Amino acid sequence: MMRGVSYLLGLLLLLGLLSCAGTPAARVPAEGPGGGETSKSEAKIEAPVTEPSAALAPADLGDGEVGNGGEYGAVGGYDEGGLRSAAEEPERPDWVVVEKAAPPAESSPRVARSRADTSGLKAGYADDNRQFNYYLQFLREYAAQVQHVPIAVEERILLRARDQRGKPLGNAEVRVFGGAGGELARGLTYPDGSFLFFPAEHGEEHRYRARISFGQAAREVWFERDGRREVALDFALSRPAAQSVPLDILFILDTTGSMGEEIQRLRMTIELINLNLSSLSSRPAVRFGLVLYRDRGDEYVTQTVPFTADLDSFQASLNRLEAFGGGDDPEDLQAALEAAMRLSWNRGGVRLAFVITDAAPHLDYGQSYTYANAARDARAKGIKIFGVGTGGLDLAGEYVLRQVAQYTAAKYIFLTYGEEGESEGGAPGSVSHHTGANFQTDKLEAIIIRFAKEELAFLSDQPVETEEEYFQANRVEQEQKGETLEKLFGMAVSQLIDYSTFNIPPDTPAAVLPLSPATGQLALPAEYFTEALVLSFGRGEASRRTFRVLERRDLQAVLSELELELSGLAEEGQAAKVGQLLGARVLVLGRLYPKGQSYELFLKLLWVENGEVLSATKALIDRRLGIEG
Repeated sequence: MMRGVSYLLGLLLLLGLLSCAGTPAARVPAEGPGGGETSKSEAKIEAPVTEPSAALAPADLGDGEVGNGGEYGAVGGYDEGGLRSAAEEPERPDWVVVEKAAPPAESSPRVARSRADTSGLKAGYADDNRQFNYYLQFLREYAAQVQHVPIAVEERILLRARDQRGKPLGNAEVRVFGGAGGELARGLTYPDGSFLFFPAEHGEEHRYRARISFGQAAREVWFERDGRREVALDFALSRPAAQSVPLDILFILDTTGSMGEEIQRLRMTIELINLNLSSLSSRPAVRFGLVLYRDRGDEYVTQTVPFTADLDSFQASLNRLEAFGGGDDPEDLQAALEAAMRLSWNRGGVRLAFVITDAAPHLDYGQSYTYANAARDARAKGIKIFGVGTGGLDLAGEYVLRQVAQYTAAKYIFLTYGEEGESEGGAPGSVSHHTGANFQTDKLEAIIIRFAKEELAFLSDQPVETEEEYFQANRVEQEQKGETLEKLFGMAVSQLIDYSTFNIPPDTPAAVLPLSPATGQLALPAEYFTEALVLSFGRGEASRRTFRVLERRDLQAVLSELELELSGLAEEGQAAKVGQLLGARVLVLGRLYPKGQSYELFLKLLWVENGEVLSATKALIDRRLGIEG
């Protein structure tokens, strides 16, 4: 009976898809009014000239008032109101934008934008540790096109320290040893209790021992190279209450001629950043610092402003900056990162650095200390280095900034300048992607404040409130149900692939398991959506590129052999057993719930070998898209 119903439902969906007629809308590139790119030697800021000393001496600040910076343009990125269908949507990384705008003109994982003539810095970001599998694709796709220092991150294991209540233990000391006993890596956990370990950096070792110390307590654990991607160490203690957590924020700032707007923006908003952070109930001890850099042959290569809690003196240092010089595009970022690692950072709090530049680094100076060394030193010190790509940062610059940010558990931020997209004023589409309140920002300073608050929250009992990320599918008159569901599941599966914590090689055997209904009344809708998911799974570009989809004709026999009902497939361990018998290495499984006038569907990507969930996503589906609609 079940096979007959499945066949009928599948036929209905297929007929619905075949009857869909329509031409995808033409795509309009995101472009500013001017579309030009500022020269590295123009846009000089009229400000007192800085002496070429090794460090900038803080000066007294006058009575000038901090400005509000005026208005902003729109962000370039993906439309939250109505994403395009799977057929016309390029394979999409985790672009984070706030306002409706067009996608990049090229269908690639790049996020750099061209500088427009209009003023107004707006920011979005890509979290390459969250979209880890997509990030690895980005590295492979462009490795031959740009000069870079290879960093072997294709394998990543996350070590996590927690107290007896499950709360993260930040600033714990981590040491990782190989099977023969030699030390391979060491460092401090980040505020969320995590430490990133990359096995491919350490030869052919396959078994490791991690020792994590917190105060007088220590824990050890053995783990395998091919084992689970996250290894937790739980301590039999309660972490102490956080009081006045030290917070160091360093700006590593390209001060060549084209960076005038960014420098001016930082001048005008540093007081706002400080006010928002210092007024938190946890009362963090905020310090700011600067590393300024240009290039060999300029007035200076690097200058530093050591960390200070004196906002007036720091503002005075900012006011003395001048954007000038450059002209050959690459600048000496490696020297700036080396200077940053020599600063005196706090040891018991939060440590954040923001590299702000529109130019790639010089990698042709034969420097023994590279940006890869800086990334490793930052991990050892528990420093997160955020890359901020501005203006017309090219592919080479984006590649390097993303390497450093990913290795240090940070994010890559991109700035745009007054760009508007094709979806401005358009009608909402059938499928939308809701990215959550933590993404709702459109200014660089707001992103800096948000990231700092999130890090501080890990060390306190007052977390930052965020909303879930999810997809939403609505019934619209101009679109067949089958077409809407194909779009929805194509986007959801694409995100599952992008967000995988494991590097999924091409042609990986994969299968879709029947969705598990939360109640008996949902059995028929669950089967209907399963058929839609299967159809989309075989058609989507991301799944076709990544998976070899297995036939499902033997599924009922496997379920009978294991004496399993459909409701048991939502449990990872049982699903992994089914996957092994099917010959799959990856499974897509999910569970369907009722939610008002919608269905709520949770989807997971499961690694069959060890039953580990690689990624998950959620969708809200209009009931009118179901079998009764």
